[in-house]
Amino acid sequence: MKRDKIACNCENVTYGKIIDAVNSGAKTFEEVSEITGCSTGCGQCQEFIEIFVRDLVMFPEDNA
Repeated sequence: MKRDKIACNCENVTYGKIIDAVNSGAKTFEEVSEITGCSTGCGQCQEFIEIFVRDLVMFPEDNA
């Protein structure tokens, strides 16, 4: 996965920023959103990022 790929267009949040937030201790979408600002614009990315965060928390070995 490319860390510089955009996950939230409105706030210009990348996959890498989300991964870093989870690696820093965020365990929920709400915590990741608070740290990164993702999904605070139009909200269209929320469902995708919720699933992404859930998977990152469930499979931490994939967070590299």
